[in-house]
Amino acid sequence: MRRFLEHELGGYASDIEVHGAGAAQAYAVARLATDVPYIGEAIAQKLCHQRFLDEPLRARASPSGDASIRLH
Repeated sequence: MRRFLEHELGGYASDIEVHGAGAAQAYAVARLATDVPYIGEAIAQKLCHQRFLDEPLRARASPSGDASIRLH
């Protein structure tokens, strides 16, 4: 999951925390390296149209601008 997000987020990610790796309810929190307004929401929308290991991604942006990506 970390490599997938590093590839997708490129230079926008300053830190990626993966929780529950290998489990069905695994999720990751990506802190963004930008202060550009709404970039977290734009990234979350892009990720919602993708799949990871044949599972659809759910993604949301926090009010603080971080992007949180969760598998379901």
